[in-house]
Amino acid sequence: MSMLTAHQLAASRHFEGPALTLAIPGSGKTTLLLHRLIYLADECDIPPEQILTLTFSKASAGDMRRRYDSLFADKYPYRFPFMTIHRFAYDILKQYLNGTGQKMQLLEDSRKKFAIIAELYRNRHQEPLTEDVYETLLNAFGRYYNLKLSESDVQAENGDQKNVKKTALDTYALFKAYHRYKKQHQLFDFDDMLLYAIKILDQNPKALAFFRNRFPFIQVDEAQDTSKLQFELIEKIAAPRHNLFLVADDDQSIYGFRGAYPQYLLDFPKRFKSASAYYLEDNFRSDAYIVDTAAGVIAENKVRYEKAMHAARPAVNPPAIHLFDDIIERNTFIADQLHTYSGSKAILYRNRISALSLIAALSDTVTDSFYIKDPPIQELSHWMIEDIKAFMTLAMIPQDLEAFKRIAFRTNGYISREMVNSVLNQISMRGALDRLIELPYLEDYQTRTLEGLKSRFEMLSRLRPYDAIHFIETDLGYLDYLRQNGERFGYTMQAIRTRLDAYKAIAKPLTSTVAFFSKLEALKETLVNLNQADAETTLSTIHGAKGLEFDTVFIIDINAHIFPSDDPGLLEEERRLFYVALTRAKDAVHLCHADFVNGGYNEASIFIDSVRRQDASETVSDSAEIKTASR
Repeated sequence: MSMLTAHQLAASRHFEGPALTLAIPGSGKTTLLLHRLIYLADECDIPPEQILTLTFSKASAGDMRRRYDSLFADKYPYRFPFMTIHRFAYDILKQYLNGTGQKMQLLEDSRKKFAIIAELYRNRHQEPLTEDVYETLLNAFGRYYNLKLSESDVQAENGDQKNVKKTALDTYALFKAYHRYKKQHQLFDFDDMLLYAIKILDQNPKALAFFRNRFPFIQVDEAQDTSKLQFELIEKIAAPRHNLFLVADDDQSIYGFRGAYPQYLLDFPKRFKSASAYYLEDNFRSDAYIVDTAAGVIAENKVRYEKAMHAARPAVNPPAIHLFDDIIERNTFIADQLHTYSGSKAILYRNRISALSLIAALSDTVTDSFYIKDPPIQELSHWMIEDIKAFMTLAMIPQDLEAFKRIAFRTNGYISREMVNSVLNQISMRGALDRLIELPYLEDYQTRTLEGLKSRFEMLSRLRPYDAIHFIETDLGYLDYLRQNGERFGYTMQAIRTRLDAYKAIAKPLTSTVAFFSKLEALKETLVNLNQADAETTLSTIHGAKGLEFDTVFIIDINAHIFPSDDPGLLEEERRLFYVALTRAKDAVHLCHADFVNGGYNEASIFIDSVRRQDASETVSDSAEIKTASR
């Protein structure tokens, strides 16, 4: 076997009883887990099939199996079981259903699941379900399941925030309706697997004894991502011997929105008084500057295990902070810089909308191939970009009633529902705004307002796309509409401005509305056809990049009110997310911040200040230097 550090060797030799290994990024936790498997099988004579290794994701389970086969299978041809916790729960449920003859169907078709929830949502709200609301609902549903939250729990955790509480309780009611639907139609989804598996083991002592005997030794990888419900299932199988070996980093727990429960790790020594503790403190991945910076940042969290972090590599490149006027300037910088670095490169961001303008810039200027993990295809069909397109379409084609109907209430024209219906019920070749103006029951002031609106749409038809979006926001009142309805949509003004700024960045080099529409369609095609195999650069959310590593990393949109959000209860998890982003980098990390977003000052995140305190290097773009000097 390959050489292990003293810390890895000590942990790999753990035999019986509960144990927690705290492993910092790049410290070789997978290496540890694989060596421990060999130790248990080869030196402790534990049958390989009785040692279960559970992972957070299917990809991690597959990667662990591949790594074992490539490194050790020739000398140690054991067949160890690697699987996700959900897959393990599914095996329990499937065995039970086969034994009892009950018929239940796994709801794994994402389109069918969307259709079910969309229908329940429509019945409750009388409006269609959008992709972004659907994603929010799924995360909430998973959190309710995995933290075992009741309606009173949901009510209590939102305190006195009246509107937030109403939204949360409404989401919980939809969650219950979805659960009832599944029961009525004998369906179950991935979250149900855990609940059903626990229920089966509680009610069937023979089944519980079978699985305890089948897997007397359990290893859990990435245990910080495990939920309360998952831990309940794991503990049930591990009892009473508790040969439970967890490898985790509480500083990398970033899935609270899905129900991850890092508090379990903090409570582990209390739950198991005899538990052994091991520490992997050597980072073999990153430049020492990166390790020290990341350590300084995460030390600002209070609810965590204190741990040492040692870099095995020398200090060469301190993290760099780059300041720009806007995201167009930032995108140009990144596109140029990509050519100067060899090896693997990544551009990481908090929210998927951040990728849009970058994709447009890279597809125009970068000859190196790039790949997007979880491509934001739905962002190109987001209701806000569809609104922008409807404004532009009505300006080009005044007779387009679908475009008119979509944006009639989003302008500053004071158009009523009665007026819209009157226009839609007319049989005429006249433009929609002309039909409005000619309505016989309008007061003079209403007619003058609508004539002004028509004049502004005529002006809109003559503008380049970048200027057109700005005109829609300001002269046509769209930004006021978004500001007034932002809370209902679940968007802060910062998030709204970020989204509009991305659309403007795409539009900036284009000269016509047709070119803008064509560019959006071309971007969809680009996203569908990207090939990961040939990619030199990866674009990803930070969540999507967890577990990966790259030679060079650019982190973008580290903006106040977005990363971290304004919710103080999420600050420590958001800081953990930033820590994960920093520690993906091996050789160099660049933090890129635009001082202005959609024409307004864009305050930098407190995380950039955290990096500054670690003596990071800082640069500004040429125009930013001029701007600073002129203040």
